[in-house]
Amino acid sequence: MLIKLLPSSLSNFIKFIYTKNNTLFFVLKHPSAKMEFNYKRNLIKGLLNKIENFHPKCKCINFKEIKAFISNKIDKKKMDSQESRIYYVERSHGEFSNDTENKELHDIFEQIRKEILKNNA
Repeated sequence: MLIKLLPSSLSNFIKFIYTKNNTLFFVLKHPSAKMEFNYKRNLIKGLLNKIENFHPKCKCINFKEIKAFISNKIDKKKMDSQESRIYYVERSHGEFSNDTENKELHDIFEQIRKEILKNNA
């Protein structure tokens, strides 16, 4: 419910909220949200103080401090659903000299040439 009371510029970036040792922690999704949070910290504290007057169930809210941090964990659901494929146009035509004397490097360069020619076909 508290998240709905916050401005949308901040509430859209909140992953979740939890309490520990009389501190209310906001876990955010993006560094810009942390900057916005720090800018609006007094607004959030004011909302916490006023919410007690309007909602009797919230009388137990007594936080001495509020803090925010950015979660560095990646959502697996997003990672699985957003499979990206990088596509670019090959700029090389496979026209280069292969003057290496090392047999292994010579073979590697020729494999690269074959891939370039295959991509251009």
